[in-house]
Amino acid sequence: MPDSKLDLLQGTLDIMVLQTLATMGALHGYGIARRIEQVSGDEILLNQGTIYASLAPLLQLLFSDGGHARLVQKAIACDKHHSSAPQP
Repeated sequence: MPDSKLDLLQGTLDIMVLQTLATMGALHGYGIARRIEQVSGDEILLNQGTIYASLAPLLQLLFSDGGHARLVQKAIACDKHHSSAPQP
């Protein structure tokens, strides 16, 4: 029996959050969650706690010394990892 919960690779939510913000501009956590749900066709359902748990380390990284460069490196590394993963 297949598991009804969608398993996401670690870092995937970070990339989805960053992509949403890059596409839509500034949004609150609620708006980010709803946009990800919309784009996924409601395959990914997120509560605000999940989004804020993802946003907190991203914001810490962004506002730390040299954080913007590290955040960009993280996004590129995650994107490379996910694009090289075998597709189902």
